[in-house]
Amino acid sequence: MAFDGLLIHHLCAELKNVLIGGRIDKIFQPEKDELSLGIRGQGTHYDLFISTEASMPYFTIKDQRKENPATPPMFCMLMRKHLSGGKILSIEQLGFERVVVIDIESKNDFGELEAKKLIIEIMGKHSNVILTKADYTIIDSIKRITPDMSRVRTVLPGLVFTFIPSEKIDFALPTEEILSEIRSRAASRKLSKALVENIQGFSPLAAAYACRMSEIDPELLVAQISSTEWASLSKVLDDFKRVPIPSPHKGFVFKDDQGLYKHYYFYEDAYEGLNVQPFETLFQAIDVFYARANKTLKMHQRTNALKKALAQRIERYTLKLSKQELELAEAENADALRKIGDLLYANLYQLSKGMNKVEVLDFYMDPPENRTIELDVRLEPAENAQLYFKRYNKLKKTTTELAQHIEETRMEVAYLDQVLTHLENSEDQKTVDEIREELIGQGFIKGKPQKKSNKTTKMQFKTYYSTEGFEILVGKSSLQNDQLTTKVASNKDIWLHTKDIPGSHVIIRTGGESPSEATLYEAATIAAYYSKAKASSNVPVDYTLVKNVSKPHGAKPGMVIYVGHRTLYVTPVIETIQALEKPSK
Repeated sequence: MAFDGLLIHHLCAELKNVLIGGRIDKIFQPEKDELSLGIRGQGTHYDLFISTEASMPYFTIKDQRKENPATPPMFCMLMRKHLSGGKILSIEQLGFERVVVIDIESKNDFGELEAKKLIIEIMGKHSNVILTKADYTIIDSIKRITPDMSRVRTVLPGLVFTFIPSEKIDFALPTEEILSEIRSRAASRKLSKALVENIQGFSPLAAAYACRMSEIDPELLVAQISSTEWASLSKVLDDFKRVPIPSPHKGFVFKDDQGLYKHYYFYEDAYEGLNVQPFETLFQAIDVFYARANKTLKMHQRTNALKKALAQRIERYTLKLSKQELELAEAENADALRKIGDLLYANLYQLSKGMNKVEVLDFYMDPPENRTIELDVRLEPAENAQLYFKRYNKLKKTTTELAQHIEETRMEVAYLDQVLTHLENSEDQKTVDEIREELIGQGFIKGKPQKKSNKTTKMQFKTYYSTEGFEILVGKSSLQNDQLTTKVASNKDIWLHTKDIPGSHVIIRTGGESPSEATLYEAATIAAYYSKAKASSNVPVDYTLVKNVSKPHGAKPGMVIYVGHRTLYVTPVIETIQALEKPSK
C-alpha cells in the first residue's frame, strides 16, 4: 500500500478544511489498535478513524462507524475524559514524515480550557496514537512502549514525548536544494532508491511514479542523469507538493478486472494496467479501500485459530480416508480367496498334510491355466481350503463395513470443508460465534456452548435484491443454510448452490412467480461468491425448486441432497455483488 508521507500531506490538507474548528462529541475504540473520534463541525458530523494495526496502519474520515465493544477499553475511557467536547485547533504534519499532530483545546476537571496534542504515527509495527499535554508530556498511548521493547525511545505516561529522528531531506525545502543534496549524498545509487532513501515521505510508488512522469530510467545512477532530466524531475516534484491538485477528483482506487481493490493514491495514473475509480476527496478513496481491507484483516485475525483447528481436522480425516480406501482396495480382492478355496476343494485328492504348495488347473481362467497355491504345512488338505474361505468371509464383511466408514468419513470432510468456507467468507463476529457454537455442538472443538436465551433469536440472512426486484437470501453458516432451506423458503422458491463445491445455500424468493434468466444468473453469481470458488471463473452453480431439496436423516448441518436441477456457469465479480446488496437502513 502507499500510505506514504506524500499522501498524508494531501490528506491533511483535506482534513484541515473539514475538521478544524469542529468539536469532538463521540470517542470509541472498536479494536485494541483502533480509535474513532466523532467530530461535529460546519453543520456536518465526521468520524476520524485511526488504525495502528501493524500490517494496515492508516487514518481517514470514515463513512460508516464500526461496531464497538459493550465495555469501552481503558484507553478509550481516558480519551473521553480528556477530549470529549474538545475543539480541533490545528492539524499539522511533521515535515513530510508519516506523523501528524492534532492540537485540541478541551476542559479539564476544573472546567478550565487546556491544550492537548493527539499525535498519530503511521510507521508499520511502530504505529501509535499518543495523547500528550501542550508541553508533550505523555498522558497515555494506544500502545505503550517500554525500554525493553525499543532502544529508540520509551512511550509511557509521565514521560516527555520525543519524535523519532530522521536524517532524510525535508521535502518542504526548495526542490533545487533537494535535488542538489541527493546528487551529493547518493551519486552512486540508482535514482529510484536514492529518492526513497533520502527524501521525506517518498515510498517506492512515489519514486517510480516520479521517474515515469519525468521519463527517466529509474535504474540510472544519480551521477548519470543529465541536466535536462533533472529539470524534468524538478517539475514533477513541484507537482507532488501542490495542494490541492488541480482536478475535480482528489483520490483514486485501483481495481483489477474482477473488481477487487488493489491500491489507492492521489494521482489517477499512479498504477498502470488497473481500472480506476475516482472520488471527490482523498479521504473517501482511502475509506472505501480500507473499509473492506480492514474488515477482511480483522475477520482473519479473529478466525485464524478456528481456521487452523478446522484445517487440522480436515487433514486428519483426509488421511484417514486415504487409509480406508487403500484397505477397501485390498479387501475387494476377497473374491480371489474364494476361488482359491474352490480350487483346493476340487483338487483335495492331490493334497496331503505337510505340503507347502500345490499346482492345480485354474478353471476360472479363460482359457484354463496351471497356477501354484501356497499351503500351510500344519493343516490337513480340507483345513487349507477352509482357511481361504475364512479369509474370504472376513474380508467380505470388512468390505461392507469399510464402505460405510468411507462414506461417513467423506461426509465429515465435506462438512468440515463447508464450515471452513463459511468461516473464510464470514463478514461479522456474530457469524463467527455461530460457527464456533456449531463446531462445539458437533464435538469438533472443545468449549462450553453458550446458554440459550428463552427468546428465540431470529437468524439474519445476507440479503440481496435482483434487478427485477426478487429478494435473494444467503445462508452464512451451516445452521443458517438448514434454517433457510428447510424452514424459511417455500416450495416454490428457487434454491441454488455451487456444484460439488462447498458454499452457502442461496434462495430466490419467487412469491410464486417465475424469475427471468437475468435473476437466475445474478443469484448464481452470489452463490459462487459465497463459496470456496469465489476467486475462480466459470463456476458451476446448480439450481432447482426448494421442493426438490431434502435433508437426509442424521445428516450434518447444511448437508442436503437435491434432484431435478439445472446448472449455470458464472464468474463472481465483487462489483456485481455489491450492486445487488440490500441498502443499509
